[in-house]
Amino acid sequence: MGYTFEFTWVLRLPVEELPKEPSQSPGEQLLWRRTHGNIILGFTREGGRMYPVGMPVLIVTNREETIGIGRIQRCEIHALPNGKQTTVVEFSITRKFHEEERRIVSGVFKEMYGYLPEGL
Repeated sequence: MGYTFEFTWVLRLPVEELPKEPSQSPGEQLLWRRTHGNIILGFTREGGRMYPVGMPVLIVTNREETIGIGRIQRCEIHALPNGKQTTVVEFSITRKFHEEERRIVSGVFKEMYGYLPEGL
């Protein structure tokens, strides 16, 4: 028996934009916590994905806009009771792109890959 997972260097967020402040409302898709004075963002995604811990990755919104560079802090794959897998990812923001950078990097990214497959 093998273990199926996807290795990715693209951090596709389940939101259209990074929030400016931590949300206090339950059910938000991005989780916030502070570690040694840094804000760590996190989310859970269905399926087994491996992100390169400690390495920089492109941050992409669910509108397929590349908004910056992040660093993966933690990545854990968990087996659920129903037999499915879920991935928990924590990351920090290294750099946010300015509007012009977003446009250029997003254009190059779409040119290279054509689109961002769902689930990346």
